[in-house]
Parts: sequence; structure tokens; C-alpha cells
Amino acid sequence: MRRDRKYLFIGLCALMMVALLCGVTISGENATITGTVNDSYQITADDGSIYEVGDTEKGNEMVVNCVGKQVKATGVVEEIEDVKTFAVTSYEVIGE
Repeated sequence: MRRDRKYLFIGLCALMMVALLCGVTISGENATITGTVNDSYQITADDGSIYEVGDTEKGNEMVVNCVGKQVKATGVVEEIEDVKTFAVTSYEVIGE
């Protein structure tokens, strides 16, 4: 009987960890950022904030085609340990 309780406890702990990790993953908020793209996979926003460009199809396309250009990008911002990551869903070049 004690062995069953032990496995039940371990299973509940594992379930709670999965729930917490999923909560962090889906807690990003939608945003639009205007800034300059650099060749280090970053966007320097007009307010001076630096966002790491996430590994998405649109994000990779933007970095390849828009280095040094001013863009308006829409996507999901996630902040983990003071690092802001921006998963680009769409973008447009607004300046050269």
C-alpha cells in the first residue's frame, strides 16, 4: 500500500511540473514592435529595448532580408530570465 502512495505522489508531482512548464510557454503576449533589425537575430526597438528574434519562418525571413532596416513586426513576446524573445508572425519594412 505504501508503494502505491509513493507512485501516486511521484505521478502528481510530474503532472504539476508539466502544467507549470506549459503555463510558461503559452503565457506570451501579442505585440507590435517597431525597430531596427541587426545581423545578430535581434530587433532594437525604438524605445531601446532589445528583442531576440525567435526561430520562426517569418522571423528567419525578416533577419535575412531586413538587416539594417526599420521594420514593424507583429508577434508574441516572451520574457524568460530578463531575455525578451519575439516570435515574429508578420512584418513590414517601414524604412531603409
